[in-house]
Amino acid sequence: MNNRILIFTDNFPYGKSESFLETELEYIDHSFEKVSVFPFEKGKDKNLREISDKIEIVKPVFNKVKNKTEILHKGLFNTSVFLMLIKEGLRSKVWKSSTNFRIWVTHFLVIRSLLSEVKRRDLINFFNQFDILYFYWGLRWSQILPFLPPEIEAKIVVRFHGSDLYEHTNNYYIPWRYEQLCRINKVIAVSETGKKYIENQYPFLKEKIIVSRVGTKDHGLNTYNKSETVRIVSCSNLVPVKRVDLIAKTLALFKIPVSWVHFGDGPGISVIYTLIRQLPGNIKAEMKGAVEHEELMDYYRTAPIDLFINVSSSEGVPVSVMEAMSFGIPVIATNVGGTSEIVSDKTGLLVNADISPEELAEKIEELTQKKDFIDLRSASRLEWEKKSMAGKVYPEFIEQLLLIST
Repeated sequence: MNNRILIFTDNFPYGKSESFLETELEYIDHSFEKVSVFPFEKGKDKNLREISDKIEIVKPVFNKVKNKTEILHKGLFNTSVFLMLIKEGLRSKVWKSSTNFRIWVTHFLVIRSLLSEVKRRDLINFFNQFDILYFYWGLRWSQILPFLPPEIEAKIVVRFHGSDLYEHTNNYYIPWRYEQLCRINKVIAVSETGKKYIENQYPFLKEKIIVSRVGTKDHGLNTYNKSETVRIVSCSNLVPVKRVDLIAKTLALFKIPVSWVHFGDGPGISVIYTLIRQLPGNIKAEMKGAVEHEELMDYYRTAPIDLFINVSSSEGVPVSVMEAMSFGIPVIATNVGGTSEIVSDKTGLLVNADISPEELAEKIEELTQKKDFIDLRSASRLEWEKKSMAGKVYPEFIEQLLLIST
């Protein structure tokens, strides 16, 4: 059986990001003879996760892609493709939009860096040692697909989530998207919503798309007891698309005791701390920062939690929501991406993407005061078991991968 797979990641297994890939990798490791992981960058946290000794980790291309010196040096001073990249900028008239010009320049530097590394390390021969090249994201690594030579024999699989899929989250401009998609043998969407989007935008891919959700492990049920304080948890990077500031602004409107705990870090931390300092005395807010995944799961299991909140402006199907639901925690989430496929009035509350702080405050109070609130906890857990449990979704996904490789 041909079952050798190379997985292209952003950082994994470095640092704490892409934690949801850990579970998927366990299933892949047990099903493939050869598994290698090729990170795009090490990132700021160069600590390695513990993974199977059987899995090979390939040296990343970048140490830290946000290091301007590194990306300029690697992206400019090499002999990889040049004219094709310039033609794309001219064809798309990127100079008419400062945002699109920035996107084009970033892709220009990243693609030239990656292709230069492919040539320097003779990676084409390395790629051909595998039956499947599995790109975990639809951006970054997978942007080299239009430029890979035809002698690549491995089947190409790309998983699309949210920000790497929906073009409106990228100012309606993703360079070489059509050419990228033409090289893919199998497209993996994490939601039905994502699948329909791809089918509508690129009908020629209709026969190549499957839905395979990201799954999460069973870590038990949340320890719950009723309290006069509404206990809210959220978990995300502190970046604009996650709109964590909306949660802080909403809590400022409450007169009742509320405890809010947020897990995650990012460039927006100073804004959040400024808003927290303005909260009234009845609101207790705690920023936990980026923590190990096990620490997060322990908190969900042992700390009484009334509600999980996600107010992103764009999503695939949020893993943070799945994890909360696995503990039987009701969820309030914005109706974006594929969130509506797991969150409903039966498991919590789905709210408009453009909800105001005043409206969100009303919805939180409305939900937590429902007479059948306790029933939401059971329903939340059951919905997770049906749609997001790792033991269900990943074996089905592995079957699809093995079929692709034969």
